[in-house]
Amino acid sequence: MMMFEPKRQHPAYILSVFLEQIKNIIIPLIILLVSGGKGSMFQYLFAILLVVLPVASAIIKWYRFTYYVTEDEFRIRSGLFVIENTFIQKERIQSISINAGFIQQFFNVVSVRIETAGGKKAEGILNAIPKDEALALKNEILNSKKKKVESVVTEENSVQVDSSIDISLTIETKKLFLAGITSFEVGIAFAVLASLFSQIEDLLPHSLYVAIYNQITTFTYMMYFIAFLGSLLLALIFSTIRYILKFANFTVQRRDNRIIISRGLFEKNEFTVSIKRIQGVVVKEGLLRQLFGYATIYVEAVGMGDKQEQGRHVLHPFIKTKDVQLFLKNFIPSIHYDEISKRAPKRARKTYYIRMILTFLLIASGIVLLPFVQFWAYGIVLIGIFIAELAYRNAGYTLLDRTVILQSGYFSRTTAILPKERIQVLIGEQSFFQKRARLKSIYITILSSQYGHTYQVRHLDEKDVNRMIGWFS
Repeated sequence: MMMFEPKRQHPAYILSVFLEQIKNIIIPLIILLVSGGKGSMFQYLFAILLVVLPVASAIIKWYRFTYYVTEDEFRIRSGLFVIENTFIQKERIQSISINAGFIQQFFNVVSVRIETAGGKKAEGILNAIPKDEALALKNEILNSKKKKVESVVTEENSVQVDSSIDISLTIETKKLFLAGITSFEVGIAFAVLASLFSQIEDLLPHSLYVAIYNQITTFTYMMYFIAFLGSLLLALIFSTIRYILKFANFTVQRRDNRIIISRGLFEKNEFTVSIKRIQGVVVKEGLLRQLFGYATIYVEAVGMGDKQEQGRHVLHPFIKTKDVQLFLKNFIPSIHYDEISKRAPKRARKTYYIRMILTFLLIASGIVLLPFVQFWAYGIVLIGIFIAELAYRNAGYTLLDRTVILQSGYFSRTTAILPKERIQVLIGEQSFFQKRARLKSIYITILSSQYGHTYQVRHLDEKDVNRMIGWFS
């Protein structure tokens, strides 16, 4: 359905703009209200003005903002004091993102972001439009792009389109619970808890803070250790809940030649990508997940990526490693996957060890200079040896007819499945010391998200790297 008539967004846009503006003045507003003389007329008038101006600005922006679709373009007219006209050619549109946050869900509307190929930011943003209009807009653009010989269709956080489902898979809550525990996101939770702890003096009454501080100073080493374990448990609970909420209602579907991924409880997101636009697939196995034989599968696609996932999108959050090959065969038949067949040679182990031991010796030399730290600090070199062994064991590759598979990592093992036709740059690098040991490193870059991703494996046999270079050239 063509939209030639200019349309305005849902009035919920006024609220979203108001909240966006008010958060920038909320602190000065609070200071203004709690400071100064009581009953000051100027004080209260100025506070009212600080609230009224954002409301008026939001209403004017809503009224002046219109959008519509023509035969060849998507057009936006906006501006508060200066009118800005945006014209986006349909064939240049690279991705359409449709997201339903908390405010949008409350008013039953969605936000839409439109990006063009080569754009560094979204050229067209609609903050609040009805779902049916978002679907109509998306379908209008996609249907017109189908007529182009070189079409590009990549969508993120999109609303579903009715069509026949070839394959569909959902994740049980029980599996999400296990995925959350083994996700190794405890570091994020610790960062949040540490941030809250740093503000505890401001949050608690002074007398209570002093009492708690005095109590902590009487702790024994065992009590500190118990407190650490308690913090670790709290962080684990926090990260698990966060993971479950993030991937609740996770569903992945293949409809014709598209993959549709949906997830989220409070903020519902969907991502739709054409299989033809997939640049590669990444399989990640954290240290805990390696022990239990589980992994996470990510998809690399041109267009707007998920910032939380380093520009990738989660294709499956928690899958048995042995089932990865069958899963990819069913959902992305164009991606060919096989087990790693070539590993780093035994002579490479010394190279991994020397580099990591020197790194941890430098760290230990710095730590030992701190007060109350003895020479036992050099024992952390054993951690470096452990990490070096993991890196050596994880280094490897497999070369298929039209696909190269790279594997590397320390605690977390990353396997990148890269089709030959999607590779932008392949570099074989050899240092002086590597040349003496007949070793070489491989770097492969694919076009993904905004800047692309580079995958590497260090210290492979130079014959194997030369083989990959010949295969690509």
